[in-house]
Amino acid sequence: MKISGAQVKAARFLLKITQPELAEASGVAERTIQRFEADESIPKDANLDKIVGELERRGIEFTNGDRPQSSGDGMGVRVNFEKAAAFARKPGQAKKEGGH
Repeated sequence: MKISGAQVKAARFLLKITQPELAEASGVAERTIQRFEADESIPKDANLDKIVGELERRGIEFTNGDRPQSSGDGMGVRVNFEKAAAFARKPGQAKKEGGH
């Protein structure tokens, strides 16, 4: 499936993570993510796989409009809330609140 920079940006927005956070978690340079989201370049396949893999691990599901247009589905991003909640419950994944 072809993923666009706009989809990655939308996924980050839904997850409330920054480019630096995604870069660190995926092992891809922050500049690579910046350039992809700005439509300046397309990452190498290995880097794109890392980016997409990290977002999917956090509950993101990408759609590419492979259904007929009449269904109303197009290229997009959605969150699988069950998967996202499971990710947040993993030790060390959730942000510490209130210094506890």
